[in-house]
Formats: sequence, C-alpha cells, structure tokens
Amino acid sequence: MAQQLKEEVRERMTSAAEVVFAEAGYGGATMAAIAREAGISTGNLYRYFGSKDDLFYAVFTDAFADELLDLLQRRVASLVQASDLTELDADAAADGEALLSFWVAHREKVIVLLDGAAGSRFEGFARSFVDALMKPTAAHLRERVGNERLPAMVRFTLENVFANTVRTIVAILRRYRTERHIREAFQAFWSYQLAGLAGLQEWVTE
Repeated sequence: MAQQLKEEVRERMTSAAEVVFAEAGYGGATMAAIAREAGISTGNLYRYFGSKDDLFYAVFTDAFADELLDLLQRRVASLVQASDLTELDADAAADGEALLSFWVAHREKVIVLLDGAAGSRFEGFARSFVDALMKPTAAHLRERVGNERLPAMVRFTLENVFANTVRTIVAILRRYRTERHIREAFQAFWSYQLAGLAGLQEWVTE
C-alpha cells in the first residue's frame, strides 16, 4: 500500500510539472512552482527528483518525442500521397485522427516540446517538426514539377507556412482545453491549410 501511495504522489508531481512547464517553459519553471501546483512541499518534490532536469526528462522522454514525430511523419506521408487534399481517403483520415488524438491526450507536453523547450536537449524539436513537414512536401512538389530543386519562392513559402503551422498548433492547444473545442479548432485549421496547399500544388504545376 505504501508503494502505491508513493506512485500516486509521483504521478501528481509529474502531472503538475506538465502544467508548469507548459505555462513557463523549461527555463522559467521552478521546482517551487511545480511543488505548489502539486500541492506538496518543495522538499518532498526533491525527494523524488533531485533536480529540475531530472523531473523534466522524466516527463519529456526521447520515446515521447519520437512518437510525436512518428505520428506526424505518417500523417504527412498520407497527405503527399493523396490525390486530392480536400477529399482525404480513409487511411489519410485515420493518420490525421491518430495525430490529433495524441495532441488531445498530451496537450501540455506537446506545447512544451513545440514552444517551451529552449535550454533543454529538446530545444531543436520545433525545427525537427517543421522539417518533418517540409522535406516530404518539397520532395513531392519536386516530383510533380520534374525538377531537382524547387524555386526559391516556393521553398520560402513552404518554410513560412510550416513555421506558422507550429505556432498555430501551440496557439490552439493553449487556448482550448476540452477535447471538443480542440478538435473543432483543428478541423477549421486543417480545412484552411489543406485547401491552401492544394492551391499551391496547382500553381507550381501550371
């Protein structure tokens, strides 16, 4: 029974850490603030985690970051194979649902990796996220136009579109907390973004 209680306390600490890191970022979060959020003493928090780094990396693991990128890459792969970005098939829809469900289930953690990891070893994660969007999309467009390199203007446009994608994901997850509202916001965003990408594809191949 005592071991079960300890695990419950630890889970309360890690849940509180997700909230505080999402609000303050890796650099701004403190052990004292996490302890307050968890409703425990700072000394008790240090009994479980020797430092802020220990706590941060207990919550934000390489496995978690890899899973998020894997889901994103599957989503993008299904999109670049779609014949019509405005009318996705069942497989593409399923990949989108898997990614969205992950964002809903891990709202605070996704916020941190995309917008609050500066100073940690995940500082470059947002760049990796953009690259996971950019590289297959650019490759697909190069294939469509039959060129080894895309025009600089197209690459510039894609880079900005996908950088804004990261900002929009974070903005949605910060603003909305219920699953229904998060889903509705992403449905609106994706309908706008996919139509825009479809238009860019048509423009490039004209």
